[in-house]
Amino acid sequence: MTISETASIKEKVLEENRRVHALEDRLYLDRHPEQTNFYQARILRSAVDGVCSLMDSEDARVLELGCGTGYLYLEFLRRGCRMTGVDLSAEMIRVLENRIPQETRERSRLVVSDVEAFLQTDDETYDAIVLSALLHHLYDYESVIRSYCERLRSGGTLLIFFEPLKQEIASAFRYSLHKTVAGIDEDLYRCEMQLRGIPLLEEEYHLSDYQRQFGGIDPEKLADILSAAGMNVLNIEKYCARRYGLSSLLATHLIGTQNTFNLVARK
Repeated sequence: MTISETASIKEKVLEENRRVHALEDRLYLDRHPEQTNFYQARILRSAVDGVCSLMDSEDARVLELGCGTGYLYLEFLRRGCRMTGVDLSAEMIRVLENRIPQETRERSRLVVSDVEAFLQTDDETYDAIVLSALLHHLYDYESVIRSYCERLRSGGTLLIFFEPLKQEIASAFRYSLHKTVAGIDEDLYRCEMQLRGIPLLEEEYHLSDYQRQFGGIDPEKLADILSAAGMNVLNIEKYCARRYGLSSLLATHLIGTQNTFNLVARK
């Protein structure tokens, strides 16, 4: 592939993400209950607490890439962090702006930008850099991760949260159970969205979810990239995310399947 062809695809991926996330707007989390159900909420709180425990200052500076409507951003803000949030969707940034409590606004800075362009305009370093469900939207997530590792202070923490995991289910029986639970979960979800009058935008995601066409992200490969960038990978957590908490619980702990991962690394 030529340089111009690569640049063209990269720009198309970026524009599709901008377009699709403008459509998502304030209903993003309604369309993605797998990010906020009771099972995932517990994982999120544990991850945020873990990152905060690694930071020396109660007034730590935290950068969130792809902050969206703020379900991760607000958790760090509640814990006293000084937050910078970056998202390419002006619509989502507006939603998040309205969700920020008045008493915490002086600790919040929101920027409309794609994450690569932000690198060119921001020269700050941070105590932590966090991102949720972002890497699979990027054409070249590897170079983005390498670049942002350089923006971490010594001892700084990187949290990569809620990324699609490349998976293989060797057992035919377990795969059958996995598909059955997934099917019931999706059917219930579709019924709920229809009753609530929320369009699913199912045909809109192909190019914007760029890395999904390759099966998702390989956390072991990601760990190697981080190690080469001077990061110490502390933990990789794998589990099965579903629309509803009970489905996630059954898939992860009873069937033993995984489709999502979180990763924590320290500089």
